[in-house]
Amino acid sequence: MPNSWDNYFSHYTDWDEAHCFNVRFELKFEEKLKSLGYIENVIEDDLFLPGNTFPNKSLSKSKTYTKSENEILISFAVPYDWSIDTDWEDKALIQLGLSDEWIIDSSVEDK
Repeated sequence: MPNSWDNYFSHYTDWDEAHCFNVRFELKFEEKLKSLGYIENVIEDDLFLPGNTFPNKSLSKSKTYTKSENEILISFAVPYDWSIDTDWEDKALIQLGLSDEWIIDSSVEDK
């Protein structure tokens, strides 16, 4: 099965380094995100603590999620033309294979 982000990153090539696309999810959909290829992000400092092993985890921001007590967050790079297309966010969510049912909200923000 292809990863959720494959279509998105193959569609765009020119990235806006000043912005990121953040998508917030309800915690109960964590398994759905895992089934799309996402893995929980590891805090870098924790990688080097004695006795810690982190199998199958990665630090790549666009392929991982960060979990808090209340929600899950995934951040993506955005293409330069994101602000020109009025429904860019909706199209991006479809390309990423993310269901509206899982999402609390999404937004493009300054880095």
